Amino acid sequence: MGSPVSPFKAFRPARVAERLGPRSEACPVAPRELLAPARALGLVLPVVRAPIGAVARAALVAARTLDSAIGLSLPAGVPVEPWFEAVARAADEVAGGLPVLLAGEIVLEAADDAAMARAVDLAWRIVDAGMTQVSLDATALEPGDRVSPLAELAAPALERGVGVCVVVSLGDAARGGAAAAALFEGLASRGVRPDVAAVRCPAAATEGDGRAQVAALSALSAALDGLALARRGPISPALLAALAGGPVRLCDDGGAAAARALEVLPWGEIPPAEAGPGTRVSALERAARELPAEAADRLEARAYVEASDLVERLGAAGSARGLATALAPRRGAGR
Repeated sequence: MGSPVSPFKAFRPARVAERLGPRSEACPVAPRELLAPARALGLVLPVVRAPIGAVARAALVAARTLDSAIGLSLPAGVPVEPWFEAVARAADEVAGGLPVLLAGEIVLEAADDAAMARAVDLAWRIVDAGMTQVSLDATALEPGDRVSPLAELAAPALERGVGVCVVVSLGDAARGGAAAAALFEGLASRGVRPDVAAVRCPAAATEGDGRAQVAALSALSAALDGLALARRGPISPALLAALAGGPVRLCDDGGAAAARALEVLPWGEIPPAEAGPGTRVSALERAARELPAEAADRLEARAYVEASDLVERLGAAGSARGLATALAPRRGAGR
């Protein structure tokens, strides 16, 4: 007899399922499918920033070992198509059936015609590659100039049934979230209702720092009518402990797994990453692929340890089973 079909397969966006093919057991899902049940279960889901496929694979192995949902975040500037292909293979091989969030990022530094054309092209590439979330960061623009560009960049994701995340500043959170609320109201008037708001945060060295940061995030979530938040930035045990019971539903590792793993690379031999359209493989990815077997194993082992630690400290071990149970009624009702 074959393995039972994962309940999460029913929640893969159509474009993602098309890219994976009928035999794949990988289960990338849009964040909206997991955020409501995660809130009901009191879960904070882990996200690992993975600039190369080996870091993503290690995080997927950690998720499988701990039966956890996992998010994988592709840093801005990394070619999306080869990254998705590598992650999709790894998810099928080592994490089949687990719910996985795949997020690509667009950082908008300006909103002139040329910048917007590049950003819109990237938005289509992200969603057509098979990613399940597009993260949009327009914080470099003046607050009053963000609604129109963000709405335009969100359109490809909305058309493909992919999640939308909008980045806001921690400074706005500390001020009660009024500017963020105005931004999200403006987006709603354009038919854009993001699934999550992401906030870049500094490290919290003490328990008091962690509690203060979570209080600011709670005020922001309240200003956004309870919208789920994603925390980004350096993590610490004090910070992770403070997140329990708050509005944060996604927490990334601040790049900890990648930083630890990439120490293995021979940095003196790595040329600058190629520039220009059509780049298929980044310099880091190429260097990782060229490592001797023993060094490649060490790279993945280091990322695995960091990813496992994040899952365990967030209390996300076993979350895949809990989420599957919570989603069962929707699956039976045809969503």
